[in-house]
Amino acid sequence: MLHSEASRMIRPAALAVTILTGLAASACARGPIPLPRPDHLVVMVFDQMRPDYIDRFDLSHFKRLRATSRHYPEAYIGHLAAQTIVSHLVIPTGFSPKDLPWQDDVLVDVAGVLGKSGAAYKTDDLTRDQFWRFLEKMPRDRFLSARIHDRLGPVFAVGEKNYATNVFGGPHASAIVTLDKANGTCTPAGVNVPAYISDNPRFTLECAEAYGTGFATIYSLDGSHYVPGKDASRSGGDVWTADVALEILRRERWAGLLLTFGGIDKVAHMLGEQDGHGLTSVASEYRLADALRIADAQLGRVLGELEKQGLADRTMIVLTADHGGQRYESYLGNGRYQFCCPLENVTGPVEPPYWLQHLNEVGTLRTAYADSMVTVWLADHSPANELAVTRGLQDISGVTEVYGKRRSGGQYRYERVHSNLDAQTPAFRRWALRHSAELVDTMAAASGPDLVALMADGFGFGRIGGHGGAQEKVQRIPMIIHVPGEVPSTRTTPLRLMDLTPEINRVLGLDSSD
Repeated sequence: MLHSEASRMIRPAALAVTILTGLAASACARGPIPLPRPDHLVVMVFDQMRPDYIDRFDLSHFKRLRATSRHYPEAYIGHLAAQTIVSHLVIPTGFSPKDLPWQDDVLVDVAGVLGKSGAAYKTDDLTRDQFWRFLEKMPRDRFLSARIHDRLGPVFAVGEKNYATNVFGGPHASAIVTLDKANGTCTPAGVNVPAYISDNPRFTLECAEAYGTGFATIYSLDGSHYVPGKDASRSGGDVWTADVALEILRRERWAGLLLTFGGIDKVAHMLGEQDGHGLTSVASEYRLADALRIADAQLGRVLGELEKQGLADRTMIVLTADHGGQRYESYLGNGRYQFCCPLENVTGPVEPPYWLQHLNEVGTLRTAYADSMVTVWLADHSPANELAVTRGLQDISGVTEVYGKRRSGGQYRYERVHSNLDAQTPAFRRWALRHSAELVDTMAAASGPDLVALMADGFGFGRIGGHGGAQEKVQRIPMIIHVPGEVPSTRTTPLRLMDLTPEINRVLGLDSSD
């Protein structure tokens, strides 16, 4: 059921239609004559959005922005792991994961930045201060927020998922606005949160109601954290993110807005409706179609406010996703744990899925993480232990390839040590032969996993809907770039997330001295 508040948020549709139609008409009328270089940037990341959803669910604002912009139908993530915590740092830096502090949803702190060298952590659960201890060691000028701030003006990062928003904005954003949850309530949090947000009761949300999803093994909805909810005066989820963004647009002298919307991801993980049928036994009041319509309405509202503020012809707009997703028709998880071993920032006993437990029985692991691929860090780097764990990985249902990390001097690479590609469909083989080695290599670092097992379509751990690996449905993402004055075009360049910041720097002139 799509709630009345979500329906209310679609009312600006007519305004957004006018805006986008006007953008297209003016672009055609101008022909190749460009407007002055844009001096504002809006990047919108829709978590777990797939490009095929735009037409399948008839998302009008996505379609119209696509029709008036550069559209990259061959775009894909271009790295591993295909995780929120990785992509939200790849996008604003242009770095490959091997040049980042972490490569997956668990990390091994090789350098001991947080304390003991070699300690393992759940990446999503790091505090903001812990994130900053890693990120402040990276070159400042590689962060998009720093470049925009220094050349154009303040940069704001906004989103309801706190770890995504913190990393997206990074230590150089002028302000970060997100939500922290405690005792069933979500309150505005972040860095330099404006008083008109923090002091306004509208932006404090109820985060306890399960909306028919309150099962121990289901990724249950936590109130209005990721969906609008029942209180029309305090709508949550993507509506909350859009409302914060609109307040900033109206009140601030801003140059950059980095917006991340988490509603699609939450519902897709929970219900597994990426390709049609989902968990019909879960009486959720929100389905994937609802989450997509809500997200589409918020896109229309942001575009409408840019026009209202007279900024449509001065703003570069980038719309993309941090990863795609798939339903696990062959589900291997236990609905609770995706790691094998104790982590420094996770309390309580660990109950790993069977296959991760098995790997630690046939070999010795430092840590491991499993979703639509399996990443393994070894405690014992002897050839015998690597071989034992590699054989264990080969036994996991759906494993198609296994790669082992190799070091030569100070350089790392991955070598394929097992392949079952001959048993896969022709389409899967074509994608894997083009991309598997390339994608795995993006993790090749001292802190990267020692073994990486890729999996077939529809196999995975975590929740019933997931991502993380190299499958085409997981890797394909929407990629739409609107540059004022440019004629709309469809471009066959297979743009990746790590290509975005270099292109933004070029369009905004952040690489030049003029």
